[in-house]
Amino acid sequence: MRLASGAADRRIVTVPPIDLLSGGSEYVTDPAAPEVDVEISRSASGLHMRLRADVVLVGPCWRCVTEARVPIRIDVGEFQSDGREGGSFDEDLDSAYIDEGRVELALWVRDSIAEALPAVILCRDDCAGLCPVCGGDRNEVACDCRVESTDPRWDALREISERLGSEE
Repeated sequence: MRLASGAADRRIVTVPPIDLLSGGSEYVTDPAAPEVDVEISRSASGLHMRLRADVVLVGPCWRCVTEARVPIRIDVGEFQSDGREGGSFDEDLDSAYIDEGRVELALWVRDSIAEALPAVILCRDDCAGLCPVCGGDRNEVACDCRVESTDPRWDALREISERLGSEE
């Protein structure tokens, strides 16, 4: 990171496999050693860093628990000031991924993946999940189990509604 003002350095770097815990389930990047594109440039005010990568996160589907492979595209930036104005770390401006002149790349990649995770991790968009009665995978077999769709806590209100409807 010893760059002159206006200079830049770009490298393709292999990072170790990234483990991530989401929704109580463990996920790992695939292939085992993802490559990331890191670009660092220096300006008069500090270092500008950009991280780009395409990774696939592998782990359980949230509906059927089979293997889900989620493609994730990362394109994020960070800034580290030279500290000329005040000299100390400013958490609003400075990167948390630089420690003693070194970029903590694996941590930056892990956090970037965590921020890019979809709201729900599925094996496929139309995953039908598991049957709540028999536990069968609805993606593989059609089950004839009857699922009670009402909440018994609403029974008292349902009875009142039925009585009011029958009085008309």
